[in-house]
Amino acid sequence: MSANTIAWNDPLSVLPGIGPAREAEIAGRGVLTVGDFLRVFPREYILPGEKRPVADVRPGEKAVLDVRLRSIRLLRKGWRRSVVEGEVGDETGEVRCLWFQVPYLARTLRPGSRMIVQGALSGSPPAFLHPRFEVVRDGEAADFERILPRYAPVPRMPPRLLRKAIRHALDHLRVPADPLPADLRRRHDLPGLADALRAVHRPETAEEAGLARRRFVFEELYTLQRVFAKARRERRRRTKRPAGAKKGDAALGRFLRALPFALTADQEGVIDELREDLRSGRPMERLIIGDVGSGKTVVAAAAMAHAVGAGGQAALLVPTEVLARQHHQTLNERFSPLGVAVHLLTGDLPAAERRGVLEAAAGGGGALFVGTHALLEEGVRFRKLTLAVVDEQHRFGVRQRSVLPAKGEKTHFLLLSATPIPRSLALTLYGDLDLSFIRTLPPGRKPVATRRLSGKERKEAYAALRGRLSAGEQGFVLFPLVEDSEKSDRRAAVTAARKLAEGYFRDFTVGLLHGRMPVAERIDTVDRVRSGEIDLLVSTTVVEVGVDLPRATVMVVEHADRFGLSQLHQIRGRVGRSRLPSFCFLLTDGPVTDQAEERLAVLEREHDGFRIAEADLRLRGPGDLLGERQHGPSGMGIADLLADTDLLELARREAFAFEGDDPPLPAPLRSG
Repeated sequence: MSANTIAWNDPLSVLPGIGPAREAEIAGRGVLTVGDFLRVFPREYILPGEKRPVADVRPGEKAVLDVRLRSIRLLRKGWRRSVVEGEVGDETGEVRCLWFQVPYLARTLRPGSRMIVQGALSGSPPAFLHPRFEVVRDGEAADFERILPRYAPVPRMPPRLLRKAIRHALDHLRVPADPLPADLRRRHDLPGLADALRAVHRPETAEEAGLARRRFVFEELYTLQRVFAKARRERRRRTKRPAGAKKGDAALGRFLRALPFALTADQEGVIDELREDLRSGRPMERLIIGDVGSGKTVVAAAAMAHAVGAGGQAALLVPTEVLARQHHQTLNERFSPLGVAVHLLTGDLPAAERRGVLEAAAGGGGALFVGTHALLEEGVRFRKLTLAVVDEQHRFGVRQRSVLPAKGEKTHFLLLSATPIPRSLALTLYGDLDLSFIRTLPPGRKPVATRRLSGKERKEAYAALRGRLSAGEQGFVLFPLVEDSEKSDRRAAVTAARKLAEGYFRDFTVGLLHGRMPVAERIDTVDRVRSGEIDLLVSTTVVEVGVDLPRATVMVVEHADRFGLSQLHQIRGRVGRSRLPSFCFLLTDGPVTDQAEERLAVLEREHDGFRIAEADLRLRGPGDLLGERQHGPSGMGIADLLADTDLLELARREAFAFEGDDPPLPAPLRSG
């Protein structure tokens, strides 16, 4: 290698402007080599055509200005309250710029400096509010006459030095082997690594930059899906293949004919997928994703009917005792007429009953088991566990979820998602599983009318609740806290339950439910609500799952701004589970953040859980949501899980069709 050539894995110190101090600072972001550095991509581009004369800028319009700084001053002091005002202009006019909480700009910016300013004109009098900007030094003007990449700030490195280092790396780099096979690139018209690196950092046209970005998005998603494909291949090699189990078809048919209601088209479609899995001669690994109340449980029960009818055992794992008892009761109603025993195993089960359940598990096939974490204990052994089902799967860690199917030798594995997930996110979180979606609700379900009210309008919500209770229906009042805290002004469930029972709802029976109550007390409370003995249930988010009350028609959520969007949708799903009109009131006290306002507005106008999940993805970004998978690949770099769904599907098809040896995967991609 010549002295002027730079290798992909060379340290950053070979680049101009990066000494030991800057190298250490950049390394803190996980950027250690020249290759890492070139995979920090621009977050946006400034196009030459976007530049405007100051006189042509209109309020509300985004614009890029090539201007001189006329004056700069600190209007208001204090780090958290500071306002810096600058006057910038060109030969056509002048305009104000205001920057907030960056008081040092008043000291570091010099009048007369040439600046590229990017932002939108707003306010009265009009000004650019906290615009992005860059000071142009002598000799750099040519950079701004072409497409200009903009990167996230790199500590201790001005943008001009960053661009200079990248330009030097591109000019002297010995490009390594492309991680994308040549035939794959040809099939999908993707540029090679060298061309793509130059185009993404130094594009000649917007189209060239877009094609380079497409290549790197595909590479990122393809790399992730290859990890999933390899994991699934390895699991299937280690797992003994189950028998065809065609004789389960007859049992499944009897189960479906005995249902007292008609299935939706989505439910029937997923049951067909499950039937094929169970007869395929390979272990099923499937995740069912459905909206609140879409009927995932009956679909899982159909799979259990097939497994048990074929002479095996089926086990359903759930996160709470309340939910376990609810599922046990429902499944018993469905299976006892078919002569199938349904056993319950929870941590609070009396010793004699527990021994009976363990004997049934060890004794043979033809039975169902419903339980909490107690099912995962070492002493629980199954003789012929054919199907393992995990409900509310996000409440279990990946390793916890894997314990149950490991208790069988020929076990199918089915997971149920309690929260709707956009397909793009599901393929990123659970790409090693087959996915099924239930998007439609059973006929007759009416959308829950949802309104956001201020604390001053609380009486309106409670009056509506009282009216529905008087009509013989039931309702919820939900709080984010269990008890009052000196550090919080949030009204808590325990205090509120007492006040509501003694005051506005003294003519009704008020119950209390929260996670700190003993299990037996929680179960007793839910039983009393289900029997109609309790009219109004005051609760924390423990009701998010496991409390199914067809007569409940009103949900009042106190301090609704404290909850996430998907969580609010789950909470709202506790009502509207019948043909009765249902209502949800979202109460807030005092000012709320802009993001909380948007969450509540989404919930007011949207009722489809998948659309709400997409809005949640837009608001929170994939970073927070990817953390829900407690193990395995996570984190997005340059890809946008909403905008790049088509590339994700393409990458998945290619990755799962890959049959060669697994070469080393490329370094993680990053978007500057």
